[in-house]
Amino acid sequence: MSRAARALPRITDEDRFFDYCLQPYDPLRDPRGKLRSEALLANSLDVAGAPPSLDAALAAIQRTAGRDATVFGVKHQHGRLWWELYFYDQLAPDTRARVPAIADAIAPWIRLDLRPPPSAPHFMFSFDLHPRSAEGSTVHVLNLYLRYHEVQGGRSYKLSAAGAELDNVYRFLHPKTEIREVLHEIRQSVLVDHARVPLSRVLWPELVDCNRVCVAKKRFADAVYYSGIDVGQLLFFLRAMEYPAEIVEFVERHRGELDHLRFDVGVDYTMLPDGSLVMTKSSYYGTL
Repeated sequence: MSRAARALPRITDEDRFFDYCLQPYDPLRDPRGKLRSEALLANSLDVAGAPPSLDAALAAIQRTAGRDATVFGVKHQHGRLWWELYFYDQLAPDTRARVPAIADAIAPWIRLDLRPPPSAPHFMFSFDLHPRSAEGSTVHVLNLYLRYHEVQGGRSYKLSAAGAELDNVYRFLHPKTEIREVLHEIRQSVLVDHARVPLSRVLWPELVDCNRVCVAKKRFADAVYYSGIDVGQLLFFLRAMEYPAEIVEFVERHRGELDHLRFDVGVDYTMLPDGSLVMTKSSYYGTL
């Protein structure tokens, strides 16, 4: 017998609206009585078959860090779903979203022993969760994010028992006013030959009408993220990236209850030796 679908969290008077960088935005429509972006997380947990123990760990994180203070990313690769949680401690005095507090919160289900080096001036950290993570697993990799100077962007490092390694460099740009910079950053690639791959395959016309574009360079892929898209654009993205039908159908069915929200999505891509472009991973985001 299949498990009943998770309850869908709805907007309250205390809710705030943030993008995946915890930058506030005004709802597109009256949000009263509609769904929180957290409903997308609940749906993905259902589709992935995650057990109730993972819900309990996520609820403990929400109680510790605060409502709408944790960003989640629903990750999709070759039909597989998992999640990345992002904590913006901003080097502030408040310690609720720092590694020790989050590690204590999830300790009944998940072991997180990694700690950032005291000298690392990170403003954010993240780690992955999988459908069975809250059944006694260990977080083996902690991602640390450091800012650039004077431009919006940064770099991330993977921290593990083996040490730290550079994993990602990225920059945020405004497509309406900085499109030349966006195109320059995309073309600066050793993984994709843009003389052979049209830019429209990478910078999607259907999504570029957004608040910000983030261009990232990772170890084995390039990536483009679109921030501040609407629910129609989210549906385009989910279909284009061939997310499970249950996820696409959920957004279609609840479109009128999600149309007050802005969404953030991202695609990793690389080029094969034959010159074809392959999308290796994708993600969409909300707040917990």
